[in-house]
Amino acid sequence: MTRIFTGHDLARGLLAECRARVAALGRSPVCAVFHDGARPSLAYLQRQGESAGAAGVTLRPAPYPPGGGPAAIAAAAGPDVDGVMTLYPLPAGVDPVTLAEAVGPARDVDGLHPANAGLLGGGSAGGDPMHLRPPATAWATLLCARALGGRLRGAEVVIVGASRIVGRPLAQLLLSDEATVTVCHAATRDLAAHCARADILVTAAGVPGLIGRDHIRPGAIVLDLAVVPAQGGLRGDVDRAAAEGRAAVLSHVPDGVGPVTAACLMHNIATAAGAACPR
Repeated sequence: MTRIFTGHDLARGLLAECRARVAALGRSPVCAVFHDGARPSLAYLQRQGESAGAAGVTLRPAPYPPGGGPAAIAAAAGPDVDGVMTLYPLPAGVDPVTLAEAVGPARDVDGLHPANAGLLGGGSAGGDPMHLRPPATAWATLLCARALGGRLRGAEVVIVGASRIVGRPLAQLLLSDEATVTVCHAATRDLAAHCARADILVTAAGVPGLIGRDHIRPGAIVLDLAVVPAQGGLRGDVDRAAAEGRAAVLSHVPDGVGPVTAACLMHNIATAAGAACPR
């Protein structure tokens, strides 16, 4: 029997911690949130708003400025915000790292500025995400892996997807926990053979049904980060029917790692505002 994991309880605890940080700060951190105005972005923004309310954070939504490049987007945020969040899809021709550079490392809550990515990659602060600015999905995945797998030292973790938002920063975080990490990508040969060695399999490819029964080691923990609109709802990378009875735990799509991601993002906003981190 495969357990379906949801991250709501873990997220509630993180949001309570964030609210305590905000209370100590003495004001509500403000984050500008840019979006394309389409329904998926607005639905995501609504969910983020619920997390922000629980954390004591203020979100200031705005559409991307027409025809604006990175500098225009950064300027549109205004000088009085603590952080800037940019929802996907980005405007045509806008690169996420260039946009993060325009926003600046202090206001980069997505963890993509080279300075923030460098601190994470260099193992600063002992790799402790609370004292860095990691991309929220990567940080949330680490927390879910810890919650489900316990101490990660020596654990075989396979990540499917090498993006700057998830795969690469997650690998760095897991290495700081002394996990043994394999990162697979579009050019990986025999993906199933790599995945089948994993104690914890993390997939973020955005290809529904990519991960089948042969990819899953019996008793493995499987964290599916993909959220793909499909007929009848949202789908992840994992063929859920194939995983049933094979995986010990499979994360729900989108309520597995998703709620924890939102909570981690609120902590990044609090950090940008200067709220002290717990020790």
